[in-house]
Amino acid sequence: MKKVWFIGAVSLVALLAAGFAGVHRWFNPPPPPVQLFTNGTILTMDPGNPQVDAMLVKRGEIVALGDSDALRDQVSRDVRVVNLEGGVLMPGFIEAHGHFPGEGLSAVAVDANSPPIGDLDSIATLLERLRTLAQRRPYGALMAYGFDDTTVSDQRYPTRAELDTVSDTRPIMVMHISGHLGVVNSAALKAMSITENVQDPPGGYYGRDSDGRLNGLLAETAFNPVRANILKLSAMDGYRVMRRASRLYLSRGITFAQNGLADTTTIKALVPALRFGLIPLRLSVWPDAAAEQARKDGQWSLPQGERVHLGPVKLVSDGSLQGYTGFLDEPYFTVTEDHPPEYLGFPNQSPQQLTEQVVEFHCAGRQTAIHANGDAAITMSLDAVAEARQQCPEVAVQPVLIHAQMATGEQLTRMLALDVIPSFFNTHVYYWGDRHRDIFLGPERAARISPLAEAADTGLRFTLHADSPVVPFQPLQLVWNAVQRRTASGAMLGPEQAIPVERALRAVTVDAARQLGVADRVGQLRTGMRADLVWLDRDPREFIGDWSSIQVRGTWVDGVRRYPERIAE
Repeated sequence: MKKVWFIGAVSLVALLAAGFAGVHRWFNPPPPPVQLFTNGTILTMDPGNPQVDAMLVKRGEIVALGDSDALRDQVSRDVRVVNLEGGVLMPGFIEAHGHFPGEGLSAVAVDANSPPIGDLDSIATLLERLRTLAQRRPYGALMAYGFDDTTVSDQRYPTRAELDTVSDTRPIMVMHISGHLGVVNSAALKAMSITENVQDPPGGYYGRDSDGRLNGLLAETAFNPVRANILKLSAMDGYRVMRRASRLYLSRGITFAQNGLADTTTIKALVPALRFGLIPLRLSVWPDAAAEQARKDGQWSLPQGERVHLGPVKLVSDGSLQGYTGFLDEPYFTVTEDHPPEYLGFPNQSPQQLTEQVVEFHCAGRQTAIHANGDAAITMSLDAVAEARQQCPEVAVQPVLIHAQMATGEQLTRMLALDVIPSFFNTHVYYWGDRHRDIFLGPERAARISPLAEAADTGLRFTLHADSPVVPFQPLQLVWNAVQRRTASGAMLGPEQAIPVERALRAVTVDAARQLGVADRVGQLRTGMRADLVWLDRDPREFIGDWSSIQVRGTWVDGVRRYPERIAE
C-alpha cells in the first residue's frame, strides 16, 4: 500500500510539474534562433552609433548592427528576416513610473474619465454606469476610476447618499483621477468600521457635509486603506486586469512596465503571475515602506527571472495638485469653499518622518523614489535625501524624485548636487494645463510645471511618465507634449520649457532604463543588449507633431514578438 501511495504521489508531482512547465511555455515562447531586422531606420539611442540600417538578434540578444548585406552574410539562409518596410525600429518604451496593471481596471470597473480621455459628462451618468456594472457583476464591491470633479458638469464629487442609491449593501468606491482621493458609499464606510465620530488622520481627511456628517469623500491617508481594501481582486479578476493592461501596453510599444507604491497584498497577488510568466513584458515592482519591511522579514520575494525587477522603495511626501492636496510654498490660485483662502495643501507625513524613512532605506543600500508634486514637498524630499547622503556618504544609489511638478531652478540645481534623478509627469501640461493656469496655480506657476528645458540646462538627466492609470501611458504622447507644451484646449503653456524630440525620446528609453538600474540590459540597441523593440511606421523625430497617427507595427520583448501576435488567453 505504501508503495502504491508513493508511486501515486510521485506521479501527481510529475503531472503538476509538467503542467507548470506547459503553462509557462505557452505564455513564454522562446525567441527565434536568429532574426535580421532590415529595410528601415534603426534608432539605437546609443550616442556612439545613433542610427544603422540593420540589426542581427540571436535568441533575444543583439549581436550585431550595421549594413544589411554584411549582416546577412554572417548567418545562414534560414534566418528570420523582419522587413521594416521603411519604418523605424527603436528600443521598447520604458515606464519610469506608473501603477501597472492599473490601466486594465476597465475590465472590472467603470471608466469614469471625462474628455479628453473618456466621455463621462455628469454624476448622473456615473451613477447610471455604476448601476449597469452592478447588473453585470452581481457580487462584491463596485468601482469607478478616473473621476475628475472639475470636468463634469456638476463641478463637484458625488456624495455618499448618491452612491447609496446604486447600492446600500455593496461597497462602492469612486476614485479621483489622481488616485489620492475617492468617494465611497455607506456600505464601504461600514466595511472599514469608519463611523461619524472618526478623527482625521495625519496627512489626510474625511469630507463632511454642512451638518458635519461624513459625505463619503476621503483624502490621502484617510483614503489609502479603503482603496487598498476594495482593490483586493479575485484571482480571475486580477488576471483579467493584467491581460487587458498587457495588451494596451504592448500595442503602444511598451516593453517595460512598473508598479509603484505596491503594498504587500498587491505584491503577493502579482507573484504567481510573475512566476507563471503571465505578464508578457518586463515589470519593475516598487514596494511601499511597509512592504519593504515585510520583504526584509521574509514575508515575500519576487521570483527570479529576466522580466522581473525589484525597484526602489516608493515613499510619499504630498498629494495631488488637481486634488488640492499637493504641498505648495505659496497658496493655490483659487480654492473651493472647503478650504481657507491662503490654503497651501499639506504634506502626507511630517518632514521628520520622511527623513527617517529615506535615511533608513538609503543607508541600507536601497534606492528610494519619493512622490513630490508641490515645491514645499520637493524641499522636504531633498532635505531628506541630503540628510541620508550626509549620514551614509559611501552609499552610491541614486534617489528618484517622482512627478516634480513644481520644481524651482534652485531645486533643480540641488537635485544635480545630490545626484537625484527627477521623473516628470509632463502630460500634466496637456491634461490639466488649462486648469492649472486658471484654477490651481495661476498663469505664472502653471507655465513652469514640468520644467524640462531648465532641467536639461542644469545638466540633469530625467525621465517622463504618465502615472498610469491616472492618465494613459502613451509614450509618444509624452514625447509630443515635451516638445509641443500644448494643453487640451490647444493653448501653449510655458513653451520655453519645451525640449528637442531626441531628448524626449531618451527620457522614455535609455534614461528610463538608467533610472531603473537596468541600462546594461535594455533602453539602447547595441551588442549584448536584450532585444526589447518597437517598430513604428514613421520616424517620430519627423512626425511627432502628429503623434497619434504614428502606428506601432510590432513590439518584441526579449526577442519574442508580443504584438500584434496573440497574447495567450
